[in-house]
Amino acid sequence: MSDSNISRVEAFYTGRSALVTGGTGFVGKTLIEKLLFSCSGIDKIYVLVRDKYGKKASERLARITSTPAFDRLKARRNEDLKKITVITGDITRANLGLSDNVLNILEDEVSVVFHLAATVAFKLPLKDAIRINVNGTENVIELCRRLKKLQAFVHVSTAFTNSDRKEIDEVVYPMPIKLEDARKVAESFSHKERIIDVFLGKKPNTYTFSKAFAEEQVMKQSEKLPVAIVRPSIVMSALKEPCPGWIDTWNGSTGLFVGMPAGVLKVVKGRGTNITDLIPVDIVSNLIIVAATECKKSKQIKVYNCCSGPSNPITCDGASAICRRVALKHSLNSLPCPFLIFTPNVILYKILTFVLQIIPAYIIDFWCMLMRKKATQMKLQGRLKKIIDAVKFFLLNEWKFSDRNVRNLLESMSAVDREAFNFDVKTINWVSCLEDYVLGARKYLLKPEK
Repeated sequence: MSDSNISRVEAFYTGRSALVTGGTGFVGKTLIEKLLFSCSGIDKIYVLVRDKYGKKASERLARITSTPAFDRLKARRNEDLKKITVITGDITRANLGLSDNVLNILEDEVSVVFHLAATVAFKLPLKDAIRINVNGTENVIELCRRLKKLQAFVHVSTAFTNSDRKEIDEVVYPMPIKLEDARKVAESFSHKERIIDVFLGKKPNTYTFSKAFAEEQVMKQSEKLPVAIVRPSIVMSALKEPCPGWIDTWNGSTGLFVGMPAGVLKVVKGRGTNITDLIPVDIVSNLIIVAATECKKSKQIKVYNCCSGPSNPITCDGASAICRRVALKHSLNSLPCPFLIFTPNVILYKILTFVLQIIPAYIIDFWCMLMRKKATQMKLQGRLKKIIDAVKFFLLNEWKFSDRNVRNLLESMSAVDREAFNFDVKTINWVSCLEDYVLGARKYLLKPEK
């Protein structure tokens, strides 16, 4: 067999074990499934999971592997699910809350660490965002130092850590303030939002603020570790794997891609001409997996901006037009004439929302009450407002991302690896991809009755 037919990526993982934090999240599930499916020689995948909602970690993992994301793996190699070992822990605790026995096992066996665990809540109090996103990252780095076989530590960040800049290169930008000062302010003014908002400066929320500090700590504390940072933009449904359109989260832009085709969302605070930097979840997981194979000990940490904007851009208006055609093609709209108007003008946004969304919602709810049916439209409008408020910053602004490191990594791969671990955004056909997104969100999130 020629070298061109050998998967160097798969060979890297053969006989090795990995640790995943954040494995219960959307990207985490996709990453675990892909590792098992395409790196069949991987030894074990340890997944750090908190006890939560009265469910033990093992019960939560069973719920994850029962999702459609794992259907293809079960159909071909169901026994490979046994390679997943759940360990109960918490990134915010010293030693991740792990027992000495578990720590010893990880020290001896783990070669690759994928750190995905984070809070993605935009409005979380600053002290909590720092505790989870910054302190948690420091604790994972501390564990990495103890691993005898460590070959790679991949920290998953966000493309919007530096959203206060208009041009974002693949480098770690230093924060203008010291972390200790941020911690003091977070503790002293935890319930004073106005003070915290001023302290954040041009960062739009505590999420991007804390993730920027997390990146800085990775840079400062990981000099002697083989590290890479992957920064996804707005993560959307799967392009192809584990199946087209698969999604299991309402985070990001998903609410827009459900509300607009249904006809209940017609006005958004934003600019239609702006590039909307969507990225399919399997593109993200594939890049994470390949980035680990290139980790080296260096003062210059490799950063990968996992974005579609630089190489395959689509505007908000362009995405909206595709979704409108999808709605009409599949008769998805519960209200007539699905369309979406983008406006940066606050007054115009309020007027159009009232006329095009609120008044129809009142009329429909009133009719439902007369018919003794459940009135849901105004409640739905309340949810849509929260979604718009959360994403308006990202719809009102536009960034120029560099993806040079991503392109160089792609070019260094063999044809067989580019096929098996595709993260080339140029392969995205936005028409079919967004159609799968709209239909996938309805199938996996709304789960309409058959």
